[in-house]
Amino acid sequence: MNSAEIQKLLSLGEGQRIEFQTHATHLESLGRVICGFLNAAGGYLICGVDERGPVPGVTLTPDALAALERTLHDAISPKALVSFQIEPLNDTPVLVIEVPSGQDVPYAFQDTIYLRAGERTEKADAATIRDIVMRRQLEPERWERRFAFAELETDVALDEVRAAVADAQKVRRAFFRDATQPLMV
Repeated sequence: MNSAEIQKLLSLGEGQRIEFQTHATHLESLGRVICGFLNAAGGYLICGVDERGPVPGVTLTPDALAALERTLHDAISPKALVSFQIEPLNDTPVLVIEVPSGQDVPYAFQDTIYLRAGERTEKADAATIRDIVMRRQLEPERWERRFAFAELETDVALDEVRAAVADAQKVRRAFFRDATQPLMV
């Protein structure tokens, strides 16, 4: 995402798919919004900006960004691929968190389900959770959830799995319990 695209999002203002936060250190707030986006149509969470105008920016080292991403990733279930990028906005670094629409709804942050309602993220009530679960049961089975009859030791190219794990770890986009065990991955 470039500066012009961030400016366009800022000009749209907060809404169903856009949220601004001045800080990137409030894990509870970040997690709730990410979870709400996952349970809805996805969206962008931009940290280091204020909807009233000033851009204070963020000061995150690469290690701090990786720790933030890991902490949020661990607190959201089921797991989801969410993009965290530091981007320049008028020479000020901001954190852009791109959240896709989740495929495995409902998602929970720290065991609580959140939904996006306009500009707000709210805790889901029991009736809404029941509707989400019932709707999911009516959807057709997705191919990636079907059982595979592959023999892992012979049908899977373990060198390719190792290479994919190494690539994923370089860009810090996926986390593995034990990356040294390709069969576990």
